[in-house]
This record gives sequence, structure tokens and C-alpha cells, in this order.
Amino acid sequence: MTVFASGAATDVGQVRAHNEDNFVVADTVFVVADGMGGHNGGEVASQIAVDRLAGIGLVSSIDDLVRGVQEANADILERAREQPEFRGMGTTVVMLADIERAGSHRLGVANVGDSRLYRVADSGLHQHTEDHSLVEALVRDGRLTPAEAAAHPQRNIVTRALGIDDKVLVDAWELVPVVGDRYALCSDGLFGEIDDGEIHEVLQATSSPQDAADELVRRAREAGGRDNITVVVVDVIEADPSEERSDDRVAGIHKALFGNVLGDAGPTTPDPRRDETPSGFVPPAMTWRVGLFTAAVLAVVIGVLVVVSAIGRSGYTVAEGDNGTVVILKGRDGGFLFFGQTLEVESDIDVDELPPVAIAAVRDGQRFDALETAELYLENLQDSNDSSGS
Repeated sequence: MTVFASGAATDVGQVRAHNEDNFVVADTVFVVADGMGGHNGGEVASQIAVDRLAGIGLVSSIDDLVRGVQEANADILERAREQPEFRGMGTTVVMLADIERAGSHRLGVANVGDSRLYRVADSGLHQHTEDHSLVEALVRDGRLTPAEAAAHPQRNIVTRALGIDDKVLVDAWELVPVVGDRYALCSDGLFGEIDDGEIHEVLQATSSPQDAADELVRRAREAGGRDNITVVVVDVIEADPSEERSDDRVAGIHKALFGNVLGDAGPTTPDPRRDETPSGFVPPAMTWRVGLFTAAVLAVVIGVLVVVSAIGRSGYTVAEGDNGTVVILKGRDGGFLFFGQTLEVESDIDVDELPPVAIAAVRDGQRFDALETAELYLENLQDSNDSSGS
């Protein structure tokens, strides 16, 4: 079996009036949820999530973990339907739990949003979760550096959260428990104020998980405390012997929607299809050297056309369309040679009804490498538009 020691701390910070974070520390279940939404909706959403996940019971598979998160999402949506003043509330969630299956144990991790799960390693701090946020998407697309993302004015915008849609995509992992490993779950109020190096320093130097959680919260508050800060530190103190002990501890990665495991999915771009070089008719007077040269020239020309086509048709831009709505255009900004941009997605979002920062961003054009990321940004604009209109 797996036995844990843990500690937790939370603080409202120095700017916010209310603490919208909530957390759970149980024998084998640990959760951090960072709420969002006006009229105290954020703290209601995060409380609903932790209440559901605290009562998840025995976890025997990664599906149980994912199902619990999806049920928390449904609970939040149901409350919003019952009480319209909470419409638009949502929450991130990151969760660590013991999985017991056929007498063996694994650690299960589930994540939606930009709250994080770290593991302390001798080489540094390892982040297991992937932030579902606008700036992280821009970093992955190469449009921002990590340093620029840390100071970006839209760094708090998440692209995935509970309570936003009936459909919620959950990232989940199975990890091998190893005695001596230390995990930290946290809201963005921690890593938004102190960097990974300082987080690693505290987690490595502080023996007690409670003392480590307290110290991290204290440092984040002193560094600015611009957001609520929550940290849960979990130590593995007993674990079944296991031959599986990869350095990253990962035994499985899943993305799940409606209970269906999709696998380690991600956006892919198909290779451009190349036309076969035409054999053509070679006049009898043409020597083999001329024929070889002609074939080589044809191959180069076709290769150039393929490269130019791939460049001209690459990428997606979220921008203002001709009718004043937000659209997604395929291709390079302004076109490339004889390849112009084409309309990929046309939304019913009126640009003039967006918040001022979003209006400026859309009219400037937001560039993405993958259609999936552009669509996530479009969904975020829709959520922002719905919230401002409610």
C-alpha cells in the first residue's frame, strides 16, 4: 500500500478581497482548486469541486479519477443553472490520489486548468501537469518566451476549466509511487510570484510537508501576493516495492472526455502530399544526361512548390472578419506569394462587444501554429463575451 504525509496552507494574498481557492487533504486524496467568477462564484465553484472529489471513495483506475472530475464539472453547472447569480463561475482543479488495483498501487493525477503538480527531483523541480492557459499555449506555439509569459497581462486567462462547458477534457497520468518522493499541488498564486528555483529550494530544504507549505505561501505573499495562494505538499513515506521506476515516474498518460480515454493526444499536421514527378516523353535525341538534368530540375521545382505551399498555408490567425465578428483564418498573415489566407472558422462573436483588451488583441491578430489552440482561444473569447454580457 501507499502511505502519505502531507501539509497544506492557503492565503488570500495582499490584493484580493476573498480567497477563491479551496483544497482537500485526506488519507489518499489531495486536491487544489482555484475558483473564478464574480459574486463569490469562484469560491463556490472551487468548493463544489473539492467536495465532490473529497468523497470520491476508493480509486481503482484512472477512469475513476477522470469520472470524479467530470462529475464535479456537472455539479458546478447544475448549481449555476439553479442559481443564475453564479452563471459563468468556474474553477481549475489538480488532484493526486492513490490508485489501488488488484493489490498493486499507483498514483493518479488529474488536471484541468493552470493549477500545477510538481515533483521534487535531485535534478530540480519536475512539473507533471501542463497549464491550460492562454500564455502557455502561446509559449508552446513559440510566440512567447517563458519569461514573457510570466509577465504577460493575460497570464491569468485559462483555456480549460470546470463549470464552463458540459464537455470537459481532463489530462490524467499514472505515476509509480516511490518512497521519498515529494509532490506539491498549488494554485497559480504560488508560481506567479516565485520561480521554480525558489519553489525547489524550499521543498528540498524543508523536512516537514506542513512547514514547506507554510513557507511557500509566506514567500509568495511577501513577493507580492497578487492572487490567492494555496499549496498542498505530499510525501510518499511507504510504497509497495516495484520494478517500474522510470526517472519521470510516469507509467501512463491519458486525455479523457466523457469517460473515453483518448490517449496522449495532441495536434498533428499531416505531411504535405507530393505529386509524383511526371515521367514525360523524352525525345530520342535527348541524352540520358539531359534527361537526368531535366528530372532533377522538375524535382527541385516541385519541391519548391510544396515548401511554398506549406509555408503559405501554415498557421492560423484569430482576427476580426469583414462583418465585424471574430474569425479564424488559415495561412500566413497577409498571405505568402500567391497563397492568400482562407476562412477556417466563422464565429458569431461581435468584436465590439468584447472587453477592451480582447478587442485590441483580436484586431491586432492572434497567431497560432495549431487550429486546436486557435479554437481554444476562440472559446475563451466566447466565455469572456458571455461573462461580460451576463
